[in-house]
Amino acid sequence: MENKYNAEWFKKRAFSSIQPIKPHVWDYSDSLLLYISSSVQEYESLQAESTLYFNLVTKPEREYLKSIAQKVTSLLPENFEYVDLGPGTEHKEQFFFDELKKQGKIFTYIPVDISQHYLELASKHASDQGVSVHPIQSAFEEVAEILGEPTIPRFVNMGLTFSNYYPQVALDLLKRIAGNGGYVFVNSQMRNRVDMAELQKAYAQDALILADDKIRLLGLDPDKDVAKRETNDKIEVWSSIFHVTPKLKELGVCVGDKVLLFESLRYTPEQLEEELKKASNRYVLFDVGASFIAALIQT
Repeated sequence: MENKYNAEWFKKRAFSSIQPIKPHVWDYSDSLLLYISSSVQEYESLQAESTLYFNLVTKPEREYLKSIAQKVTSLLPENFEYVDLGPGTEHKEQFFFDELKKQGKIFTYIPVDISQHYLELASKHASDQGVSVHPIQSAFEEVAEILGEPTIPRFVNMGLTFSNYYPQVALDLLKRIAGNGGYVFVNSQMRNRVDMAELQKAYAQDALILADDKIRLLGLDPDKDVAKRETNDKIEVWSSIFHVTPKLKELGVCVGDKVLLFESLRYTPEQLEEELKKASNRYVLFDVGASFIAALIQT
């Protein structure tokens, strides 16, 4: 069967996702576009233990998730669907698998990714342990429709990918997938508990190459047609456009316009809770004093 998510699909998504923020400033932060097949190697290189990103984000997040997995799992029902949005390469779902097995809970694992590569990694990792797996290759926005109304409770895990979205956009999406009587899990790194200057440097050094393929989707050369990427203290990656193609011109893009390429937002605990309260009054925070805080939201 032909893969729906081919080069043309990504190009169409790219042009439809670029939206004006204000005159001469554009939002092109759609995180799905970071994970096209040609970006797999770049993403995996970020997880190497020698990188600043690994030491500031990957390693402490793994330690944190391990510390809260038992408590999160204890709040889940006895039988449910585990929808894992963007499982990646680090197999952070293993912390939950181990606890679910200890607690005797039954679940079907549903990894969701636009990348067939990541989907196969996640599926094999789970099935090798005897876990029932139902992989879905899909954009996150399409998952609720693909799965339909839940027949048993759903646990929808977005993890740290939550940071790549505007918070209410992510929470609305997750609630739609979970449906009534479900659970949503998000994880966020606290800006007042991590060295933000070092984190900014990590994204500036290690993560910027991820945006190159996004830039190419617009018909631009990442080395010649846009300015050097800059990361601010919100962990937003910005650039300016030196060359405008006819298709970009049709959208109203001009030479010199600024474009937001990527975001991985960091909050204070108060800011995170403020966003959660907008979405639901039924949630549990997991704060163990680490640089991460997660939330389990009931839908």
